[in-house]
Order: sequence, then structure tokens, then C-alpha cells
Amino acid sequence: MLLETFTRRKPNEFKGDFSLKQWVSYSIPDAVMDIVDDNLVTQMGSRLQMELDVVASIMKVALDCCAESPARRTNMKDVVGMLQKINIQLLAC
Repeated sequence: MLLETFTRRKPNEFKGDFSLKQWVSYSIPDAVMDIVDDNLVTQMGSRLQMELDVVASIMKVALDCCAESPARRTNMKDVVGMLQKINIQLLAC
């Protein structure tokens, strides 16, 4: 759901074997601006990169939660901790 929210794309918009998860995975961290919903990025200049870093961090957490194997998925307790750290980083922007 985070991937859909932050990209403003639906999983069924992709053709063939290509998926929303793959598109995001191939795009972070270097091409976050190409995939993120423009309405989510509000800063300009030097703060833009900080916001994009925060979005990339959130996308990474989302991807970790979508691992094919349940054993490889991040524990929800760890996810909460990661999101709390990201929130502190966001508040510093």
C-alpha cells in the first residue's frame, strides 16, 4: 500500500511480468524523483534532496515488507522502529 500511495500508481498499471514493486526497486535510491507522486515533494533546492532521501527510505521499508519469502520480510517491530527514525529525519527537513 505504501508503494501505491507514494507513487500514485496501481499495481495493475504494469504489463507482463513487470510490477510496481520492481519499478520502485529499480528506481531507488537514484531515481526517486521519477517515481514519487509530485504532490508529496514540497521543498525546493537543498531541502528537496532531504525529502527525496526520506521518501527513498520509506520505499525501502515498503519493499522490505514485500519480500516474496515470509522469512525475508522485515519484522513489524523493526518496521515500526525504522519508520520512527524516518519520521525524525522528516521532521528535521
